[in-house]
Amino acid sequence: MVSTLTPEMAQPQGRPNLLYRRLWRWHFYAAFLVIPFVILQSITGTLYLWQDSWADWAHPQLRFVQPQAARQSADAQLAAARAQYPHAQPTLMQLADHPRRSTQIFFRAANAAPAGLEFPVFVDPYTAQVLGSVSAWSWMPGWTRKVHGGWPLGKPGSWLLELGACWAVVMILTGLYLWWPRDRSFLRATFPRFGEGRRTLILDLHACVAMWCSVVVLVFLVTALPWTDFWGQKVLVPLQNAAGQASPFMKALRARSVPVEVAVPMRIEDAVLQARVRGLQGTLDVSLLGRADSALWLRNRMPRASQEHALAFDRYSHQLVEHTRWQDYPMIPRAVAVGVDLHEGSYFGRANRWLNTAVSAALLWTVGTGFVSWWMRRPQGRLGAPVRSEIRLPRGLIAAALALCLLLPMLGLSVLALWALDLLRPLSRRLMA
Repeated sequence: MVSTLTPEMAQPQGRPNLLYRRLWRWHFYAAFLVIPFVILQSITGTLYLWQDSWADWAHPQLRFVQPQAARQSADAQLAAARAQYPHAQPTLMQLADHPRRSTQIFFRAANAAPAGLEFPVFVDPYTAQVLGSVSAWSWMPGWTRKVHGGWPLGKPGSWLLELGACWAVVMILTGLYLWWPRDRSFLRATFPRFGEGRRTLILDLHACVAMWCSVVVLVFLVTALPWTDFWGQKVLVPLQNAAGQASPFMKALRARSVPVEVAVPMRIEDAVLQARVRGLQGTLDVSLLGRADSALWLRNRMPRASQEHALAFDRYSHQLVEHTRWQDYPMIPRAVAVGVDLHEGSYFGRANRWLNTAVSAALLWTVGTGFVSWWMRRPQGRLGAPVRSEIRLPRGLIAAALALCLLLPMLGLSVLALWALDLLRPLSRRLMA
């Protein structure tokens, strides 16, 4: 929400008006910080939501095969792909259970960084014939997911996105305060005013749409935080460990094998067969990375985390060392997993993707209408930011702000930085005088 109210539209003079102006100022500057984040995340997130549909449309000759009587082993398919790309590092194998789907094997170029883009190679599971590949930048599912997570900046990119998410929370909360009806009924305030001029209409089209989707956007932001490098790894993981709520999924991912020199390493096909016998449905992801002492890890990819399993086999004894199911998840990891499913648009099927797409469109709409409204109302040649107001903030508001900064440490750090800059600004003016 980009607030664009003008002084003549403010409330009557007095303490409520000063508080209104103070929060309006925070909302205004938060919006300018958040707009690039909103545009980037809305576009890349929407593209990623429809990745499978796009891939089927763009590369049908690679994604689909003609079913035959018997399949080749997963190891034979991997060997065929390795032979075609001997200088690349295979990272992940995706084995579909649908008879018309090809096998996808992801490779990382020899000179690529560990966090770099990967490219898919497609193999016919019935003949082990390599159907072809798609370059990393042409493979939309890969780069949209990476960019959505902060690539190519790595951890700093994740920090910037987390900072954008934190200030988006501030923008939504202050925007709801600014929208809250004071001179008309709550119901009437939820719809735009069509008979009061263009500027009022544009402002209402911005504020009302933002209000309608505010709760869903807050859910989006909260469910994105577990993926971040700072909040997800430095806040959530220690909290889970301290509460005895660690995710069991990581146990399977980090499982180890006991190397035995004379033992024959377990074939991928044997692990796949055991997984299917144990009832794992859907596409199987098989990790192709790891050291000699790492376990052979795989999981099934399903619409909901409650339907997924993760298996880890000792490569040398061929024994199952970890099997993670939904019933193994404590309360916090369950909540995080459900949030991830909702965020990725898989929890309730195609309708979930359409809902997420509509929310992304609404976010872009609020950015566009907010910018237009600001442009129409701004003073000529000036930014048009709300003037600063000196007011003692209510204790409840201070407590809520402190709680939010503690819950979102990246927000708290940025607020401290802004406060320090605000204190230093008069000093710098005196020094320059």
